[in-house]
Amino acid sequence: MFRALAILALSCASLHATAQSTKDTTVEHVDLDSITVSAEAGPAKYRATTPTTWDITHTRIALSFDGIRKTAAVREWIKLHPHYYPIDTLVLDAKSLEFDSILLSDKKPQSLRYNYKNDQVTIYLPRKYTANDSIEIYLRYTAMPYGHKTGGSAAIQSDRGLYFINTDHRSPYKPAQIWTQGETESNSHWMATIDKPNSRFTLQVEMTVADSLTTLSNGALAKQMKLPGGMRTDIWKTDKPIQAYAAMMAIGRFSVIKDKWQGKEVNYYVEPQYAPYARAMFHNTTEMLSFFSQKTGVAYPWNKYSQVVVRDYVSGAMENTTASLFSDFMNETTREIEDAADGGSDHEDIVSHELFHQWFGDFVSCESWSNLTLSESFANYGEQLWRMHKYGKLSADRLAWSDLNIYLMSSPFHDPELVRFKYDSREEMFDAISYHKGGAILHYLHTLMGDDAFERSMKTYLTAHAYGTAEAHDWRMAIEQVTGLDWNWFFNQWYYYKGHPELKIAYTYDDVAQKLSVSVKQVQDDSTMVWQLPMKTAIITGNNVEIVDWNIDRKSHTFTYSYKDGKRPVVVPDCLHVLPAQIKEDKKPSEWLVQMQHMDDYVSRRLAIQAASKQMSDSAAQATLDMGLRDSIGAIRTYALAQIGNAFSDRYRKRWMNDVVAATADKDREVRAEAFDVLAKWKADAAKQKMVAALSDTSYAVSASALKALDKIDKDTAYIAARNILSTGKAGGKLFSAIWPVLAAKGNADDISFFLEYAPRAFGGKRQAFATPLNMWLREVKSDEAFGKGADLYADLIIYETMSSTRATIGGLFFQAVSSQKTRAKDEDKAIATTAKTRLVMLKKAADRIDSEEQDPETKKKFEKLVKDNFSEEE
Repeated sequence: MFRALAILALSCASLHATAQSTKDTTVEHVDLDSITVSAEAGPAKYRATTPTTWDITHTRIALSFDGIRKTAAVREWIKLHPHYYPIDTLVLDAKSLEFDSILLSDKKPQSLRYNYKNDQVTIYLPRKYTANDSIEIYLRYTAMPYGHKTGGSAAIQSDRGLYFINTDHRSPYKPAQIWTQGETESNSHWMATIDKPNSRFTLQVEMTVADSLTTLSNGALAKQMKLPGGMRTDIWKTDKPIQAYAAMMAIGRFSVIKDKWQGKEVNYYVEPQYAPYARAMFHNTTEMLSFFSQKTGVAYPWNKYSQVVVRDYVSGAMENTTASLFSDFMNETTREIEDAADGGSDHEDIVSHELFHQWFGDFVSCESWSNLTLSESFANYGEQLWRMHKYGKLSADRLAWSDLNIYLMSSPFHDPELVRFKYDSREEMFDAISYHKGGAILHYLHTLMGDDAFERSMKTYLTAHAYGTAEAHDWRMAIEQVTGLDWNWFFNQWYYYKGHPELKIAYTYDDVAQKLSVSVKQVQDDSTMVWQLPMKTAIITGNNVEIVDWNIDRKSHTFTYSYKDGKRPVVVPDCLHVLPAQIKEDKKPSEWLVQMQHMDDYVSRRLAIQAASKQMSDSAAQATLDMGLRDSIGAIRTYALAQIGNAFSDRYRKRWMNDVVAATADKDREVRAEAFDVLAKWKADAAKQKMVAALSDTSYAVSASALKALDKIDKDTAYIAARNILSTGKAGGKLFSAIWPVLAAKGNADDISFFLEYAPRAFGGKRQAFATPLNMWLREVKSDEAFGKGADLYADLIIYETMSSTRATIGGLFFQAVSSQKTRAKDEDKAIATTAKTRLVMLKKAADRIDSEEQDPETKKKFEKLVKDNFSEEE
């Protein structure tokens, strides 16, 4: 699974109003669809692998759906046998299911007694069965995923399992869809099963839907049967065992774009309006299949691969076996896709992440959530492997450095073991530890082992546990089998120990003795832990770069290097930049300049620029930044611009102004966009014509940055440009988010037409970027009629939004508008106060409509309290 946290800052808020201080306003956040993260009180307990008492061998499930009630009528047949010990009861996970009957399928089917309690059904069998006995259980029930309070986490916002999106056709803004999300243990909301990561079985899914709809599930579409009344039943079969949480369904009006890989179907399921862009949205999928097959030594192990984009998805993406599911951020046009295409886009990373899961996570899955990193660290590292193959070392290094720093920045708050046997909630495992730290550790391990050994180890591990489960020790033993070496030292510190090493490196030059003394100390907070850290280090002397080995296995080391021809050596520790650690050096600006001049990799140069930006008064630091601006690597030019942009002194702005202006014409999109971002910070009037010209740049990101820069120096021109862009319908990508604040600040009543026109396009992550400026526009607009339309639009956005975090934000903005008008209603100016009172009546009317449309009783009750607290009786 690709965590949404990597894309959006998601949070789980309780259903009440809280105040969040912002730069110029106070925003109340109101969650209109509460979710709960379950955790047991007291210290976290040991989480053992779920005992296997029964082995499910095959599940057949037939479903028909009620889109109005958001339920499914289900018939299910489960074939299974005791794992080892004789047993006369069967316990299945069964959340929010209403059972009609449970039978033992036999020559003479017999009804079975059962007890349904605490989201599990205990079935009492007529006798004890042994491992040699195979039985079939038939169940008939109704799945009611909306009949309970939902749980979730920051990574996976909801655990309903089965989702009905606009199937009651209430929202004019989105299509009707049904889809599932099984991870972690949510598929038991629609399929009674042993819903644990170590449960695997073959699967047949039968969906009865309107004949106008398209379905997708695991495996192959085996049969379609036309039924009376415009209905159809689709039968999907998976002939290899898959884990319970990877079973899936998706139903909607999709266009299916067909591709092929070595005779196997590769299909892209998208909304019809995105059909022309589907191949670009998922570009390189077939090449990825070839690459990962070659890299792992295991040919893609499934009979097809499909990718589907759905609305209102509760996370980033999910690696359902043979059918990965993606959130609607994937819905992009050609221009939007190309905007992020240089060197591998974020979305391409997600595609490669989910595809690599088909090996690590699906072909072999973790036996328990404690071992989740076996799935997620490999998928994370798979992104880097793909970038290295397709785009080269620069692109891979850039992603690896970003991933490592995501982990390091979060580590002061949360830095447990990679493999955790103690946690409060299994949802906690979906964090920067399992993903980014795990991926960084694999990167380091790969470097220590070498390419051939790492690839052979992956093949050995995958082959040994094919269509089964594994734990971290199995990965270690595969490595040891291949290399013939003991790797316990590595796994003990990186997989089973918390935290990470911190190295403090000090350089002492003795010009008399012509020697450099390098002191390396482990200074991590855990003073008892001594890490073993083999690494490569570069020694730069004059124009010579020598690579030496360091093995840091004590608290303190000292290395000595001689001058050559009177020239001081400069050291670049961990010069491959693969160590999952924090390294602090006391280099002087002149030494960073030497590093910038002689190291040709992305990270070494970035580190030099970062250090130089903190000492801009030094001539060597300025020379380093100058080199950064002219670097052959676009990402380095971008980073140098960003650092220079933070300069607040006119002295530095004047020094680099011409360079920044010149960068607006750079061949690299990122560089051009960053240049305009700097000009926006500096409010550079001299670059106005370049800002205007860049509004028609081929890149939405560049146009967005140019518009924001223009707005800083000439709001009227920026406003006219924003209206023109909206009129032409060319407001995509980052430009979509940039336009609305420019438009809203004017408070032009006529602009309500733009808000109404573009509301249906503001889906997914764009919704907040749309709703926040609408609030600003409400504060500024003079027309009461236009204000009323804006208030009604806010009500629509809340009523038709199903994503809890987005509803919370929009709800908060709505009550912020109320608060603003309440303040104005007390103004000494009677005209202002009278207008505000009129507008409070409009907002109250909108609130009443939200209340009348709310379907969840608990949410309705709490919203009514908020209305009572925020409106007077007169309103």
